[in-house]
Amino acid sequence: MTRAVLSLMLAATLAISPGACEKSASSQSAAAEPSAGGSGGDWTSLGAGACAKYFTPEVNAALMTGPGVPKTRNATSCTVEAAGGSIQLSLSSDNLASFNAGVRFLPDTVALPGVGDRALQYTGGIKAYKAPNRVCTFLLVADDGYFKQSGAQLGQTLGAVCNKLFATNP
Repeated sequence: MTRAVLSLMLAATLAISPGACEKSASSQSAAAEPSAGGSGGDWTSLGAGACAKYFTPEVNAALMTGPGVPKTRNATSCTVEAAGGSIQLSLSSDNLASFNAGVRFLPDTVALPGVGDRALQYTGGIKAYKAPNRVCTFLLVADDGYFKQSGAQLGQTLGAVCNKLFATNP
């Protein structure tokens, strides 16, 4: 009885996680060699260290009214925390149809040209997509006036980080 339940649980898990058990030799070798632009490896692993890499003290000073400290949140995301605000970055894998379905619910979106294949800026940050399956999301949490940049300038600054991540493989 227990074996049957475990088999059903495993089958259900695999059914809702298509491709979870598929690892081709080419994707494994691509993951082993860092490169620019391709789609090898689990690109979301770049999220853990992205804030420390891209949000230098100079960048933080241009964005925030106070000094920020980069911190890893988990394997796919990080944050730059400061008194009064934070910038949260998360990376995920998704297809364009799912990306488009999800962004329909973001408030006050405007197109963000030049970032990935499709990007939108909204009241809380930006969300960008790059084929075949890369999604870069920034969430800004702060009091009014905390960020020195706003509007398109802020979107392009954050979008430049997404573009750097889109062009990199683990």
